Parts: sequence; structure tokens; C-alpha cells
Amino acid sequence: MNLQRISDSGQFLRTLAMCILALVLVAGCGSGQVGTTTGTPAGCVCIWPVYRGDKARDGHPGGPMLTAGQARRLKVAWAAHLDGPIDGSPIAVPTFQHGLVVVATTEAGEIAMVSENTGTVFWKRTGLGKFSGSPAVEGARLLAATLTGHVYAFDISDGRTLWDWTAPGGHPAIWSSPIVALATGYVVLLGVGSQYGDHPLEPGRVVALDLGSGQAAWTLCVEANCAPGGGVWSSVAVDGAGRGFVGTGNPDDGVIAFDVATGQRLWATSLNADQGRDLDVGATPIVLSLSGREMVAVGSNGGVFAELDALSGSVIWSKALVAGSAVHGLIASPAFDGESLYVASASPPTGMFALDPQTGRMRWQHRTNLPVYSAPAVGDGVVIFGTGDVFGDAHQGGLLALSASDGAVLWSYDAHSSVFSAPAIVATTLLVGDTRGDLLAFVPG
Repeated sequence: MNLQRISDSGQFLRTLAMCILALVLVAGCGSGQVGTTTGTPAGCVCIWPVYRGDKARDGHPGGPMLTAGQARRLKVAWAAHLDGPIDGSPIAVPTFQHGLVVVATTEAGEIAMVSENTGTVFWKRTGLGKFSGSPAVEGARLLAATLTGHVYAFDISDGRTLWDWTAPGGHPAIWSSPIVALATGYVVLLGVGSQYGDHPLEPGRVVALDLGSGQAAWTLCVEANCAPGGGVWSSVAVDGAGRGFVGTGNPDDGVIAFDVATGQRLWATSLNADQGRDLDVGATPIVLSLSGREMVAVGSNGGVFAELDALSGSVIWSKALVAGSAVHGLIASPAFDGESLYVASASPPTGMFALDPQTGRMRWQHRTNLPVYSAPAVGDGVVIFGTGDVFGDAHQGGLLALSASDGAVLWSYDAHSSVFSAPAIVATTLLVGDTRGDLLAFVPG
């Protein structure tokens, strides 16, 4: 189901239970209709439990999924309005209490769980602090982190707080989306960085928190002696060998690899010389394998996209796609479907690139009128992402579905709102949030 090795019986049983529950929830579903998301095919494991869908962070779900033909017929099934802009990706998981549910967070400090079928709100929590990243689920625990430096674990059934961890430092921010991995026990991995504009400049860290208690298991500082800088607002990707990979900010502007169990640094590679330009690697790396070789691929705010060897960090190839800047460039996380890498650009030329993963050669390019901060999700022959300008009109933006083979437009949706949220694909349902605070579900009509 993902690249994490399931070597613990407890983890296996939890995963098996979620799979069985998901199969039960979708068994016998028919064709979709507006107002519900009953278009999910029987036999599909309906789960998108973390940012980008899995531990490889590749934005490409497994099993039966939305096809290019179905994408042409997408229609709004429901909309649930939340308090504040939704910047992170929604997640979708099966629960024993409420069936298949969707969870989203907002800039206003709200986290809410709704029905995947109707958008009906089951519970919500407010006043938690500004959320930028996406939540994650492991078993019955729902995890989310705030720009006020808090990491929360909630009981997914009712939203009750189980624990609350606060990052060290003067005024740290957590832009990173959590993920759970197996170490000596189950740990929550995420990065810690500075507030917007690096004021104050905090030491960049990767932390591992015990899933059960929220206590810190280990901390890895990016800079020597835990000096300020090297902020981590990327999210951690994990491979099957227990290695973690995450992007880092200035002055390094690169990727570090570490052992998930101990936090020991394995390697660090810079993608571009910062030279005081604040050209961070804010995007989340993806883990992929080609011809038996494991690789890590990611872009930088500076506009450089690179593929690195997962064992050594050596650069396999690197390509300057756009002329980036501090909060633009290739700031959105890429996607991979086994055929192409899909890379979004928030700097001119704004839009989407499809690259050959072996060489970096451009296969196609689709230009958009607005920047793309939304990390693409990839279905069966279709690439879907949002558009919008962080410094422009918040009432302009929407969604695009492109053919994965040639970049042709299959479908578009004018949200009359910026869409920075990364879409999630759960079987044939598309989930996404916008800056107006609408959590949207689309199904083929």
C-alpha cells in the first residue's frame, strides 16, 4: 500500500482493518450523483490518509482511480464551508463510527471532519492556531500541526485532544504536514521552521514524536550546533528502508536524508547556491524507483528541479525550469505516476511540466494564467491541480484536469477563489479546499 515496511504485527492489523473497512464501505456502490459521492467503484481501497496520499508523497493513489474520461465529466457533489482558507490537502479515511470521512484544516485554526458521501459535518474544533499543512491519520489518531508551533493528536471519532506538543524556540512555525513511520515504536515525523519572512529566524529541525504520548523521541537540527537557519517547511517522505527525506531552507536550500529510527543524518545535498536570495526547498520530495534504483525528486523555490540518488544524495540530473524567487518557483510538491514527473510552477512560465524521470527531458508543458501553488494529484491518465495567486486577487482561481499523456485540458472549474490546496483523489472522487473556506467534492456526472 505504501513504501513503509509493515514489519510490526500491530501496524499490520491496523492497516488490514482499515483496508477491510474501506472495502465494506464501497461494496455495491453504483453510479455517482450530484449531492453525494456514491460513484466510488466496488473493490477500491478508499484511503488518502496523509498529504500526497502515501509515505512516498507521490500524489498518485493505488488501485482503481479517477480516469481521464471520468475527469471530463466531473461535477460538484457537495461543498462544506469551513471557517477560514483551506491551504492544506484534505485527507480521507474509513472510520468505524462514521464510515468514510474527510478531514480538513484552515488558516483560522479550525479542523473539521465531514462525511465523504454528503459533506455533513460530524465534528469540528476551533481556536487551535493557524494551520498551513495537511492532517494525517494513523489508526484512531488524527494528527495536525500549526504555525504557532503546536502538534496535536486528536481522537478521530470525536475530535477530543489526546496530546499537544510544542516546538522549542522563540516563535517556531510548523508548515510541515505530519507522517507516521515505524522506528522503535510509531513516531510522528515533521519539520520545524520559522514564521513567514524568517522573523525571527529559528533553527530548522526534524522531530520524531512518540505517537502514543507526544513526547519527543529524537530531534535532528539542520545546521551545526542547532544554529538558526535551515528551516524545514517541507514535509517528510519515507522509503521502505526506513529513510526519511525532507527539503531545507536557506542557507542550504537542499534535501537532507536521515534514519527514521534514530534521526541520524545520512546525507545532505544543496540544489542551488542561496546567496542570500531565500531560495528554499519548500516542496516535499517524492520517493520513486526506476530500474531497481531508488531516487528522490524535488524542486526548489529557485526554479531548479533535481533527481537525487536515495542512498548517497548524489545528483542524477538537475534542470532549471523557471527563474524562481523566495515564495514562487517550484514551491508545490511534484507528483509521479510511474511514467512521468509532474512539476508545478508558480513563477513564469506558470503552469505544469511533465518530465521524463530518467533524463529530465520535458515531455510537455501547459501554461496557466495564474501561478500554481497546488501540488498535483495524478489519477489514471489525468493530472489535477489548483491555480491562484498568493499576492493577487483572492477571488480568481480554480481547478484544471490535464491529460497525463500530452497536457491537453480535459476539464476546468472556476472556483472564483484561489486554490492552493493539493487535491486528493479517493477512487473516483476528487477532494480539494479553496481560500474562501469551501471544502469541495467532485464526482463524474
